[in-house]
Amino acid sequence: MDPLRILLTGEKGVGKTTIMNLLPGDTILKLDDDLNEIVQTSIELEGLGKAILIEISLEELVNNSKGYKSLLENSDTVIIVTNSATTNLQSTHKLYSELKQKVKISSFYIFANFQDKEQTAIEKEKIEEMFGEKTIALSAVKTESKEIMIGVIEEISKTVGLGKNILAFVSYATADSDFFEISKISEKLKKYPRIGDILYWEEALKDDIYDFMNNNIENCDIFLIFCSKTSKNSEPVQMEWKTALKIKKPIIPIFQIENTIPPLLSTKLGVQFKKEDIDDTIDQIYKLILKKLDLT
Repeated sequence: MDPLRILLTGEKGVGKTTIMNLLPGDTILKLDDDLNEIVQTSIELEGLGKAILIEISLEELVNNSKGYKSLLENSDTVIIVTNSATTNLQSTHKLYSELKQKVKISSFYIFANFQDKEQTAIEKEKIEEMFGEKTIALSAVKTESKEIMIGVIEEISKTVGLGKNILAFVSYATADSDFFEISKISEKLKKYPRIGDILYWEEALKDDIYDFMNNNIENCDIFLIFCSKTSKNSEPVQMEWKTALKIKKPIIPIFQIENTIPPLLSTKLGVQFKKEDIDDTIDQIYKLILKKLDLT
C-alpha cells in the first residue's frame, strides 16, 4: 500500500513546523523553482504504516497552484493551519477559497491552533462554520497534540482506501427534525472525509416523499434511522427501514431512548443521541459508518 501523503500548509507564524515536529521522522528539505522551502518528513506509525507529511506555505500554494497541481492532487488530504485569530482567519479563508477554485483536492482539514490563547482565539465551532470543513482544535505546544495528530492520520488512513464517496440515507419523522437537528447533523457529516452526500427529505422538499424513498434507498451505502415514539408510528419511516432491511443495507439506529428502536432493528449496533453534545454524536455516527462499511 502506498504511504499516506498529507500536505500541511498555512500562513507564516501559525505553527506549521511545531505541528510537523510532533511526529519526528526522516526529514528532507527541498527547494522549488522559486527557492521556496518544502519540508518533507517520512514517519512510521504502529498499525498505520508509513505516512509522508509535507509542509509548504499556503501563499505559495495559491500563487503557484499550477506548479503545485501534481503535489496537491496526489495528496490524500490537505491540512490548513490557522492561529485561530480573526485577522489570520480572514486571510487564510481567502487563500483557502482561491485554492479550492483552482485545484481539485480530495479532502481538507482545518487545524485551529493556539486554542489556549483565550483572549484572541476564535472558537473551533465558529471556525468550522466559516470554512465548511472539519476543524480540529489544538495547541501544538501541548503534549496531547501528538495524540490529536495521530488520531487525524488514523482517520485519514481509514477512509483513503474506500475509492468512492459514501452515500448515506437518513430516515426520520418530520416532526422530529428540529429535536434531532437533522439538517445540522447531515450538513456536518458531509464535511468528513469520504462522505459524498447525506440524503434527507427536507433537503429535497420538491420531491414526493415516496419518490424520494424509491429513488435513493437502493443507491445508498448506509441507512441512518433516527428513532423516537413518533418515528416508530410513522408510515413513511416504517416503509423506509423495512425496505433497507429487505435489500440488506447496513443500518444504524440513532436513538435517545432504546425502546424507541423498532424491534426488528434492536440487534443493530447504534448510536445514542446526545442533545447536549451534538458534535460527539456526529463523531460516533461517523465512526460507526466506517465500522459498518468495514473501513476500520
